[in-house]
Amino acid sequence: MELAVLDKIASADSPLHRWDGRIKTVLFLSAIIVATLLSHWYLVAALWLVALISFHTLEQPWRHLLIRLTVPFGIAWLVFLSLIFTTGTHPLFVIFLGALRLTGYHEGLAFGFLVLLRIMAAVTLGCVLSFSTPMIEILETLRLCKVPGIMIDLAAMMYRYVFILTETSHNMRRSQLSRMGGNSSWLRQARDIGKVAGYVLTNSLDRSIRIYKAMLSRGYNEDSTGANFFTEPISAADWQIGLFGVILLAVFVVLNIII
Repeated sequence: MELAVLDKIASADSPLHRWDGRIKTVLFLSAIIVATLLSHWYLVAALWLVALISFHTLEQPWRHLLIRLTVPFGIAWLVFLSLIFTTGTHPLFVIFLGALRLTGYHEGLAFGFLVLLRIMAAVTLGCVLSFSTPMIEILETLRLCKVPGIMIDLAAMMYRYVFILTETSHNMRRSQLSRMGGNSSWLRQARDIGKVAGYVLTNSLDRSIRIYKAMLSRGYNEDSTGANFFTEPISAADWQIGLFGVILLAVFVVLNIII
């Protein structure tokens, strides 16, 4: 997804888009932490459902979310399978692959499913936050939360230039394919892809050095501070929404403790 497209989505008009960025950032980041700490799968599934409902209110095509969830789902599935066969003491099933014997455990199945739901819920919450809030508001909110400035600056630069690197790699790959690079052997294609990746990394390193020198020439240092980004106070309605969100997260935490 290109930077312009993501910025356009984050600047759309919906009830969630109109909420104060400070409230949304703190609330959704807290929800991500809660999602990773819940120990009952049905509570994690309920929080994931809340995240999906929140995305529905953005009035955006579901394919945007599905594309973002593809890679995390693949990783979560691999974690799920590995935990089934490596965690637990009570065998649930056995798979024979020739001389190889794989034993699936009940504890591994339960914990793997929980981890899978945690990953999907956390990623969905992060996607809803990024789709409804401009990145500058998220980063400035983190700055208000006393996150070190050097981390904020690095995150801002990474967010800005990762799209350029992606576009550069795609252009180089298309140029390679236009010269019949896709008709060679798989070994040659793997070597060509490695060359493209090396060239992109080398250029990104050179560009980062030039950008850093340009920043130093303009008086930048780790303690540099700029004007406050947020100039208006949080409205009473947004405070009420934030309070409702905090209460909802507290309910999840309490239910996780008492059940």
